[in-house]
Amino acid sequence: MENPAAATRTHEEACGRVAAHFRQRWLRHYVGSKLRSDPVFAAAFDLLRDSEEPILDVGCGVGLLAFYLRARGCRQPIAGLDVDGRKIRQACAAARDSGLEFSEHDVRNALPAFRGNVAIFDLLHYLEPARQETLLRELGAFVPPGGRLVLRDCPRDGSLRYWLTRAGEVFAQTISWNWKTPLHFPSRSSIQAAFPEEEFNREETPSWGRTPFNNRLFVFQRKPISSHQKTQL
Repeated sequence: MENPAAATRTHEEACGRVAAHFRQRWLRHYVGSKLRSDPVFAAAFDLLRDSEEPILDVGCGVGLLAFYLRARGCRQPIAGLDVDGRKIRQACAAARDSGLEFSEHDVRNALPAFRGNVAIFDLLHYLEPARQETLLRELGAFVPPGGRLVLRDCPRDGSLRYWLTRAGEVFAQTISWNWKTPLHFPSRSSIQAAFPEEEFNREETPSWGRTPFNNRLFVFQRKPISSHQKTQL
């Protein structure tokens, strides 16, 4: 196992390499700062690094997760979807010969076929509650036995962190960085309901790092198929 000092150095080097992919100075600064301050990228690497399954990043933005995983040595196919065509164009311009794929797609519509691990960070609250529920069930169906769905969002729990997160999202919408649409922050129960305990192992941990926000990381790993289930297939 890599010692903490070496892991920190490797993480810092990866953040710098990813930022260098982007040509605009302000975007390079944003990418480097975001990767260094947000713990979700290193956490996702730890969760997905040992799987050979493809990865689908839903709501990928400019592709930070995909670029970071590549910079840390993940070679499995990685595809990203986002409704913001501007961000997808920036991701595609930065991708060059990385083998990463980015597509403009509105998740309120049917998803493309996929099987593998799934990441969905800070997206749910842009969707109506009914679509949140349907989307999570659709994404859960993509995950094979042993595979993971890694979700990060802000639960609607009335805490100070929740209200600060909401204010931050409104600000990001005001300056046109994030998608302008009504916000519907999910509850913990609504997230977990899409992943029944008989099918998934479920974990939840804080993922706010040094920020004041209410980001929580949910990890749903599909349980292996039992011998009894195999006989029924």
